[in-house]
This record gives sequence, C-alpha cells and structure tokens, in this order.
Amino acid sequence: SQSCVEEGRVRRGGWNSSTKIREQLFALEKGVCTKCNIDAHALFCKMKALSAPAERLNALLNAKWKLPQTRQATDRLLSDPKESDFWQADHELAVAEGGGSTGLDNLRTLCTPCHAGETEKLFARLKTMPGTQSDESARDGLTQMDITSCFSKMKSDNGISTKKRKRRRVAD
Repeated sequence: SQSCVEEGRVRRGGWNSSTKIREQLFALEKGVCTKCNIDAHALFCKMKALSAPAERLNALLNAKWKLPQTRQATDRLLSDPKESDFWQADHELAVAEGGGSTGLDNLRTLCTPCHAGETEKLFARLKTMPGTQSDESARDGLTQMDITSCFSKMKSDNGISTKKRKRRRVAD
C-alpha cells in the first residue's frame, strides 16, 4: 500500500524524506512543540502575516521566543521567516544513539529553541562519559571520552588482555 511505501521511505531516509517526515509529523502534531506546548506553526503564520521586521520582533518577544544567537540569523528570521525556523522534527532517541532508522513513532515536534536545547544535551552526552576526574571536569564528575580508551575498555571487559607483551629474543 502507499502508506507502507511512505513508512519505508521514512525509515530508510529516501528521496526527499525530510520533507515527507515534516509533512507527516505536521499532520499528527500540527506544529505544536511537545516540550513547551508553543504553537510554533501559528507563530510562523503570524510572522508571515506581519510585514515589518519591528512588528515581527515584537511578536516574537511577546511569545517569549528565544531569538537566534547571532545578529545575522536574527535579521534573516525577521526579514524572511521560514517555517523551518519555528519547528523541527526531532528524534526522541537520537540518530547518534541508534534512533536513525525508526519511523514516526520516534519523532516529535519541537520548537526551534527547545530543539536547540535538546541538541546541546545530546552533544554533552556524546562528549562525556562517567570516569576518572581530571582538572576541569572534576567539578561535575565527567570527562571527555577518548575513543581508544573505549575500545580498550571493551577488550578488557571481554577478558582479552590489553597489555602489550614483550617478546623475548631467541638466539638462533
């Protein structure tokens, strides 16, 4: 059926899948952030209806919208708002953590500020792991992960020794 074809395309990340995913997620959640409940689609529509950047800025501030961090991004948002500036299709289980080939059941609508916050949390999770404390990380008990130590730990957990053995030279 057509719905099976579309679901397969979403799971595989097929041609134009991000557009299809946004359309399907919008049909389910209507552009409302599942974290803070702001109607990001309605805010976008309001922004498009306003013509002056000053009016758009006031509308964003009244909605308690977190503005982009750079002046250039803010200027672009105020002069030419796009719907993708207001809400994102977010993987609840991040792609980097194994959620890439899932369907709509792993997706949720997040407004752009909430999505930025979730992305920061993801980066923090990926960069750190519980371990020994070092100078700067001693405050929070986390250290930056060295990928080689990860493999060494995996080998030692599997009972394989990670120590190098010295070879003895045997006389001929």
